[in-house]
Amino acid sequence: MRNSIKIDLRATVCSWINVDADVEKASQMESLLGRVQMQQHRRFSGVTGIAPHAGVNHGEEHYRNCAESHFGVLRAALRDDTFPLLVLEDDVEVQGFPDSAIECPGDADALYLGTSHGNPDYAATPVSEDLFKIERVYAAHAIVYLTRAFAEAVITDGLHSIYERDEPFDVAVAFQTQPRFRVYGLRTPVFYQSNAKNKVNQWEHMTRTPLSPTCLNEVEAGAVGL
Repeated sequence: MRNSIKIDLRATVCSWINVDADVEKASQMESLLGRVQMQQHRRFSGVTGIAPHAGVNHGEEHYRNCAESHFGVLRAALRDDTFPLLVLEDDVEVQGFPDSAIECPGDADALYLGTSHGNPDYAATPVSEDLFKIERVYAAHAIVYLTRAFAEAVITDGLHSIYERDEPFDVAVAFQTQPRFRVYGLRTPVFYQSNAKNKVNQWEHMTRTPLSPTCLNEVEAGAVGL
């Protein structure tokens, strides 16, 4: 892969979001991150108390709190210039944690380690056998933020989404932010949202299933190294 960067997840700074009341999930996250030998991880106290809009969908009542928690993590990273930064939610479980650094195009703004099939009309253009350039892919439970510009855009687009469009911020990121940046995702997500850690939203299947390439012919035509 030409002009690539290598991302060593174990050496990447990680912030994980956890509300104070969820002490069991906090313990589970400490165990999970210790198991995969993450060297620099810290808990971010999740935002609570922000009311959703009237008529919110069942299971999404917390979406503004979730979004503001992500924005808080990103604002701290922008203030302290902590990039690359892996942001995790506390309902994740791990599969196939890479033993070596992940090779990614040098112009990458973000790398999704967790993805979703919540929007079946996503785009996943192969860059290599295991890496896709993505657009319109939902989920925010496991993202490596590589550039300040992408983090700033996620905050701006996300605020508009949760307070003006009344929808979860990962929807805006999928449709508005990803197309403007160089965002990549692994074919098989490293982190998925565990059903065992969620009482309402049972999203394990859609967040654990590998992405399907939408432009295989581009690899055959020599598009590797986009």
